[in-house]
Amino acid sequence: MRQLEAFTLGKKFGHPETNEDSLVVMPNLGYAVIDGVTDRNGTRYGGMLSGQFASRMVKRAIETFLLAQGQADQPQLQFRGGEHLVAYLGQAIHAGYVAHGALAAVEADWKLRAGCTVMAALLLGDRLEIVAVGDSGIRINGAQSLQVLKPLDDVTAILRRETWRYFEAQGRPVEACDQLAASMTWQGTRNQPAGSLTAAAEIVQSIEMRALAACRHHLPSVPEHELLLLIQHGISHGQGQFQNVTEPVLGYGGIDGFPVPGRFIETRSYPLAEIETIELFSDGYFKMGAGFGIAAWEAAFQEVEAEDPHKIGRYMSTKGTIATQLTDDRSYLGVRLK
Repeated sequence: MRQLEAFTLGKKFGHPETNEDSLVVMPNLGYAVIDGVTDRNGTRYGGMLSGQFASRMVKRAIETFLLAQGQADQPQLQFRGGEHLVAYLGQAIHAGYVAHGALAAVEADWKLRAGCTVMAALLLGDRLEIVAVGDSGIRINGAQSLQVLKPLDDVTAILRRETWRYFEAQGRPVEACDQLAASMTWQGTRNQPAGSLTAAAEIVQSIEMRALAACRHHLPSVPEHELLLLIQHGISHGQGQFQNVTEPVLGYGGIDGFPVPGRFIETRSYPLAEIETIELFSDGYFKMGAGFGIAAWEAAFQEVEAEDPHKIGRYMSTKGTIATQLTDDRSYLGVRLK
């Protein structure tokens, strides 16, 4: 290793301790970026919000796994492919539920589950082995990249954008547009607080129609009932019904302590001799850096913030930057081997 640069920052201004991203940095062994799923309802394990808990559990599990490579007395921890590693990481979260007396609760209610994505780069012998679940990314040698973005997020991002634009057209201030759009996105059109502005029947109907039309145009192959489920029930009440299930078109994978179907696990393998740079990043970066290193990636981040801070334009997202926080936690880990 000739150079290593690592950076991680939580989205909440003045509260870096709430960062749900984690980094694994083990020179000559392996690296990972882990992104904890934003908590939906305030669930905590060991004093941590559920996404942070999952992120930290998986970080420790990967470090243990890497240290065990080549150890004959730990055959169960030797690398046997992506599905084996992901199952091991899921077991670490599952053990965390057991330790906190929460297993029965999370088995009964997916809303209580802790979850994360992972992008891992393992240096095993003369190979670089990549294992990924979710939407964190990697760039190899500054050119070849892998990041699996889930179309499901486009549905809730479109719902947010259409709500934002609806209230903007009414002359509402930016702060109100942000708040009202967040309520629709997280709770869905059919779960708005009674008596609230966003619960008004005519507003719900208008936003549902706008969001559904935009989603049909953007995702024409997705069944309408899947689009409506997300529009009407949002991230908090609807999204979990698509996680780690293969039947829906919008199904996606996440490490949450339960089995992850193989179709949601991405693997790549490269001769280590051909690798010059490895760059891992969480989805808080909406644009890759023009070159290697934190400075290039932070420059790209600032370009995105200047162009689309509310994330309702080119960088449409389920959240935007507001007065108290950025759109998302972000992490970058760059390793130059040659």
